[in-house]
Amino acid sequence: MLTTTISGFNLFTKFIHQNFFKISICSLLLSYQIITGTALAEPDKSYLRIEQSKPNEENDLTITTIGALIFENNMQAHVDLSYLDSDLNGQGGTLDFGGGYVFNWNVSVFLGIGISLGYNWDNEDPIATYYPEAGIVVDITKSIGLTVSARRIYNLYDQESDIIMLGMVFR
Repeated sequence: MLTTTISGFNLFTKFIHQNFFKISICSLLLSYQIITGTALAEPDKSYLRIEQSKPNEENDLTITTIGALIFENNMQAHVDLSYLDSDLNGQGGTLDFGGGYVFNWNVSVFLGIGISLGYNWDNEDPIATYYPEAGIVVDITKSIGLTVSARRIYNLYDQESDIIMLGMVFR
């Protein structure tokens, strides 16, 4: 009985590991469906965004960002300073910027692309990455909100990384 339970759990974790990015996007869409009746979005908004990722089974990378997120005329732009921390690859800092399209419904759903340029000071290596991003911004009050985004980061330490960023936005 215990062996069957353990093997079932191993199959479940293997499925989650293999489909991490798809599950993340579905979670974002489900969050949108749940939240749509509770928040009102405005067409043009500017935010101070603070986000952080958590390490996952694929890598031990933690990313912490602070920056600006701007929605205007259904377009999105962002500029962030990021701190990268990894036991395997060391610590570094990047400047992230990018843009995309915003769907301003009851919440703001955005799709975009971004690039990061920086330096890993532990390994003394430059960092240059790019990523597609999908996210949601939910205004809780006129000045505070929540954000969730999923990124697939390419070319970071010669690998691909699926990252879920959770954070707060301030207007």
